[in-house]
Amino acid sequence: MVRISYLQIKSEDYEKIFSIFYKVLGETDNKEEFNKILFDLLTPAERIMIIKRIAIIYLLLKEIDYRMICKALKVSNTTVNKYKLMMERSEGIVPVLKNMVKQEKVWLFFEEIFTHIFYPGRPGINWTAAWEMKLALERKKERGL
Repeated sequence: MVRISYLQIKSEDYEKIFSIFYKVLGETDNKEEFNKILFDLLTPAERIMIIKRIAIIYLLLKEIDYRMICKALKVSNTTVNKYKLMMERSEGIVPVLKNMVKQEKVWLFFEEIFTHIFYPGRPGINWTAAWEMKLALERKKERGL
């Protein structure tokens, strides 16, 4: 649990500080800069916590089974349920992740088509590569990652 000082910041000061925070994160153009900033600002535990939260919401949007999410991310069922409830009133991260899931569903559709076209056992196809592609597709459908 994060410990926050009981001394409150004025709301106008908070807005100024938040605008600085937004400017620092918003003006990063590449992934390396963004990672450096997050590594400077957040502890390893905080980074893991944020990544798991995003992953839980993402996997819930992909309609992955609760038990699979718990097993894959090493979180409790209660945590997954908490984020399922939070998603109902979210106006920030959920729309962004929904857009990502839509795009991924399109790619998954094309992967399925390619898997059916280049199926294992078809003459002239590398069977090993075809089986790997088929198994990878099944894993994506089951686990969502």
